[in-house]
Amino acid sequence: MDDDQLDVVVIGAGVSGLAAARDLCAAGLTVRVLEARDRVGGRIYTLRDGDHPLPVEMGASFVDIPGQAWDLLRAGGGAAYRSTGGFWRVDHGRAEPSDFDKVGEVLERLDPPPARDESFAQFLDRRCRDIDAGTQDAAERYVEGFHAAPVERVGVQWIAKAEEDEAGGGGDVRHQPLGGFDRVAEALRMDLDARGAIRLNTIVHRIDWKKGEATIHARSAAGTEMPPLRARAVLVTVPLGVLQAAADQPGAIAFHPEPADTLRAARALGIAHVIKITFRFRSFLWHKLTGIDPDEEVKFLQPEGAFQAWWTESPIQVPTIVAWAGATAAERLMAGGADPVQTALDDMARWLGVTREEVDAELESAHVHDWTADPLARGAYSYVPVGALPAQEALGRPVEGTLFFAGEATQTGGLNSTVEGALLSGRRAAAQIADALGGS
Repeated sequence: MDDDQLDVVVIGAGVSGLAAARDLCAAGLTVRVLEARDRVGGRIYTLRDGDHPLPVEMGASFVDIPGQAWDLLRAGGGAAYRSTGGFWRVDHGRAEPSDFDKVGEVLERLDPPPARDESFAQFLDRRCRDIDAGTQDAAERYVEGFHAAPVERVGVQWIAKAEEDEAGGGGDVRHQPLGGFDRVAEALRMDLDARGAIRLNTIVHRIDWKKGEATIHARSAAGTEMPPLRARAVLVTVPLGVLQAAADQPGAIAFHPEPADTLRAARALGIAHVIKITFRFRSFLWHKLTGIDPDEEVKFLQPEGAFQAWWTESPIQVPTIVAWAGATAAERLMAGGADPVQTALDDMARWLGVTREEVDAELESAHVHDWTADPLARGAYSYVPVGALPAQEALGRPVEGTLFFAGEATQTGGLNSTVEGALLSGRRAAAQIADALGGS
């Protein structure tokens, strides 16, 4: 492929960029995908740990069924399983059924959504005073855990859309991939590798552009300036946090001239911060909790502590458990400076009612990736603050038929923050580009 005669340069080989590139190639356009990492997939990041039967998902870990992500997972040789089991509040070795199922009492009051947006905290105070404090607390934990959105900042109009999608048209988010979520990216990559379309370890730092023409400047992973690429259009699929970063920050992209409306929309949206740790043990320590029938499946555990939720691989019986902190819980952990793995293990010993030494004796491995500190991500995914719902569409709006933007943060309808949303956004942008450039 001649780099001086490209139709489109796609920046980012996450599933959004890969899906767009595949569609653009199918439309007869010449495409180059530039990826800063040494792998494809973006925030889908799968680790295979020796002979363990299940890979570790460092990023995205739930798949919508039905949906395009599910179709690609199967095409890549993967499968999925429905995660089952109950929700339990746990502390000092005892467990009792969680009131988490009562969250629906709160969420039902978002239908219809309020005409005027407000934060979830304001919504609770205004609309849910008659609901008991325990249920309100569970609803706050849900929003800050599942959506990783601070209740004081997230807008209820977006939450209503996200919940409507989950309940009605977006599949069952409690399916988890088997064989590795990275098979979604690999299924997309197969078509592009044959064309030599993907270039890894290529860090784009500047885009000079005018209507109908763009020059893309990049460095290698070692910091060496690479020959610029020229194209008729550029599709930017980097994460929201990278778009928000100042141009002189590692991983950031400088635009000349700046697409002011696009960057304003990016700054209006919120970045979800998450700490997710996958622990593998020699035995099922959580099966020793009193209050749970030995034959009962345990899925979600909700202790007090730094991590709002823990979940197992149930119904698959492997001694693996994930610790999850989102939104303000994650921000507190990051600000505190303590090792999150050690904090999680201390918490676990407390809610199990055992010593830390007993936990350590059973520990095999711990895996964590700090997406917020990662300069190529700068956060886990997006959420929509109060009054910012129009910013999603504005972020995905083409600029003079030359600059295009995709990625989960640009997807409307409550599907941002999901793999499905990222795929849909890439395909939407590909259609926009093909229309602008005259692809078939």
